[in-house]
Amino acid sequence: MTVEEVTEQVRLLAGLGAGGQLVYETVLVRTIEPGLHLVMGTPAFVEGIAAGDQIRVHAGGGFEVVRRGGNICLLVVPDAAPGSDDLSPLRDAFEELGGIVELPPDRRFIVITVPAAAGFDAVEAAIDAWTGPRGHHWEYGNVYDTDGNPLNWWLSDQTH
Repeated sequence: MTVEEVTEQVRLLAGLGAGGQLVYETVLVRTIEPGLHLVMGTPAFVEGIAAGDQIRVHAGGGFEVVRRGGNICLLVVPDAAPGSDDLSPLRDAFEELGGIVELPPDRRFIVITVPAAAGFDAVEAAIDAWTGPRGHHWEYGNVYDTDGNPLNWWLSDQTH
């Protein structure tokens, strides 16, 4: 089977835009059963999930995490498009941790998916080594809730 035969897209609520309108992101998934999906690609703007998570999608683009896949999501938002930045060191660092670095063709942001088993110290060392000298901002996409409290999913047996 090809990827196109086993995957589809769902539209998930990413939050509110500057004008107060709802903002959605299209996320690549594989349907496990009606309404239950395996996230195939880590979203950039939908917070709380990463590739490998199983989610139940609700009307209006809301969702709940049914089971964690064990991956941490990081989002890098450069001050300017990282066209001149060499991404090789970043890709190499995360490849060593079992992760993957992805970005859209316009290079306006970078999404990193890395196993939580790599450890937060190693993940933060890798991202800081690349972003620090460049002054780029980064944040976790699925580690904290909206109030800034750790979700602690990596401490439970929800992951496989």
